[in-house]
Amino acid sequence: MSKSISSMIVLAIFFALVLGGCAFTKNPVLKGGYQSEHVNGYVVQLSFQPIDNSFIQYIDNREVDKGTYEQLDNGVYKINGEIQQFEITLNSDDSFEIIVKKLNDGKPITLENIDKTPVYFSPKFDDVEEYRSLIEE
Repeated sequence: MSKSISSMIVLAIFFALVLGGCAFTKNPVLKGGYQSEHVNGYVVQLSFQPIDNSFIQYIDNREVDKGTYEQLDNGVYKINGEIQQFEITLNSDDSFEIIVKKLNDGKPITLENIDKTPVYFSPKFDDVEEYRSLIEE
């Protein structure tokens, strides 16, 4: 009988540890490249470099903004760009939403992590100002 009680105690501890581990899931870290699906013909990308807390925002591979970011709370970050400032909330699936009013009529655009390594694009395009105007107020 003591073997069955011991087995039940071990089993109860095992389930408690498994369930406890599921309850304490850790939020992902804002790091690397994030990208949207096509939104009205455009793709929005953000690249985050945790070494110096810098970011670059691209629309269709054209650099439209850059700056720094800071963590405000667990999963909440403030983005401080040269053109715009906004907050994002990083979801447990390593995605977040932003609003680019001129792109999606003020509706949120979801960006998903595509790689934990920051992504950079060559800024040699003749139409960068056209794309930059999409994020200006």
